[in-house]
Amino acid sequence: MERPIIALNNVWVEFGSIIVLEDITLAVRPREIVSIVGPNGSGKTTLLRTMMGLTRPTRGTVSILETAPAEIMRTGRIGYLPQERRQDERFPVTAYDVVAMSRFARTAVIERLTRTDRQAIEGALDTVGMADAARAHFGSLSGGQKQRVLIARALALNPEILLLDEPSTGLDAVAQDSFYLLLRKLRDERGLAIVIVSHDIGTVSMIVDTVACIKRKLHFHGKPADCLGSDRLAEVFGKNVYVLHHDKNCPTCRDDHA
Repeated sequence: MERPIIALNNVWVEFGSIIVLEDITLAVRPREIVSIVGPNGSGKTTLLRTMMGLTRPTRGTVSILETAPAEIMRTGRIGYLPQERRQDERFPVTAYDVVAMSRFARTAVIERLTRTDRQAIEGALDTVGMADAARAHFGSLSGGQKQRVLIARALALNPEILLLDEPSTGLDAVAQDSFYLLLRKLRDERGLAIVIVSHDIGTVSMIVDTVACIKRKLHFHGKPADCLGSDRLAEVFGKNVYVLHHDKNCPTCRDDHA
């Protein structure tokens, strides 16, 4: 078995007297898609921020690519899509400009983008299917298109890991299916490990390799089918939880039911 690309060992996070995460031990392997699921307030975003080094654990250890999170985040090897993605729709930037921001972040203020930078930007837009919209005003794009551009911004640094916090928020069902298929494509073609924070286990379970059910503690970590068929789901979401399964003809599930 390959060594974990992300490893949390006995991690606790406390804010004052409030325990947000309790004794979390979790590993993410290379080229694995993991979904962290749980109800609102369960600690999902805190867990993601702890992986990135933005939140320091009270107890326990965290390593990402066998390095301390705060150090690895400066290398560009981690791509991150936060939950809060506010943009001024009137700001005159193109899709290309948005992706270029990731490359500018690694240059001096007076430097221009190099040929390598431009190739990385164009390649990232092509990977997510947005090359034809490179010069389109970002504010004019649909929600699904904006998400693809933001993923391209993360990809432009050629990361090894993508960390996504509620990436399908605000997308309709068709855009969600398309977006999740894109994530699986990125795993298959680029060999990325992907961690998705979500409250929607029914949708993400069709494209992920493992599910981690969080409600302060780690209640389950394993195959989605085992989670959906166990009592652990009720422990996390409550006893009146209902899971909607995709039809075999839906875009996301088609490959799995072929």
